[in-house]
Amino acid sequence: MKKIIAFIPNLLTLCNLLSGSAAVAALLTRHDFYTAFWLVIAAAVFDFFDGFAARMLHVSSPIGKELDSLADMVSFGLAPATVVFVLLSNTATATYGLPWLGYFGFLIAALSALRLAKFNLDERQTEEFRGLPTPACALFFVSLPMLVKGNPSAAYLLTHPITLGLLTLIFSSLLVCDMPMFSLKFKNFAFKKNSLRYVFLILSVILIIGWRMAAPALIIVLYILISAGRALLRHKSVKG
Repeated sequence: MKKIIAFIPNLLTLCNLLSGSAAVAALLTRHDFYTAFWLVIAAAVFDFFDGFAARMLHVSSPIGKELDSLADMVSFGLAPATVVFVLLSNTATATYGLPWLGYFGFLIAALSALRLAKFNLDERQTEEFRGLPTPACALFFVSLPMLVKGNPSAAYLLTHPITLGLLTLIFSSLLVCDMPMFSLKFKNFAFKKNSLRYVFLILSVILIIGWRMAAPALIIVLYILISAGRALLRHKSVKG
């Protein structure tokens, strides 16, 4: 019985991995952005609950940590890279007749692997992140097709090869940069100590109500801007 209980967090991690794998398959075989979106959302839910289950059941283990990184690499590294690959291959073919430009999207996968390796070794990332977390990067790119759906002007702008290339470079750089980014982990629920988290969550709910499936892309942009502003204020206070 104890072995079964101890395996529950790992089972949730494997569900994360399976969800990410299915998302990649949906993208490559059918260019199905809708299904891929929900599968990555499912992967993120499993990713949250595997750590939660490990803490609740007091069964965290070294193998669980390694398995978590491997699952995240697929769901939050390869899956968003595949979204960019499919979009960029299509638009680069239509615009420039250069389908091979789509492979540039896999830069996200490469730097996601580097970010996950750094995270496992960086002891500064227990209470906040250094660089953009891979799930945040993944949620931005899988919701990008939802953001432009039904809006030809937005679709042309945001899926143009130059735009997609710039977004790939920006988010890949954010993955491995050293900028501190706040975590949504609550040690307690006092507003004074968690005001930034509460404000962010309230704004996120407003965006979800207004934009629905397109909201994650906007929420991640908001997260980056708030984190950048927070880091700048910190830097000024230290210098002052």
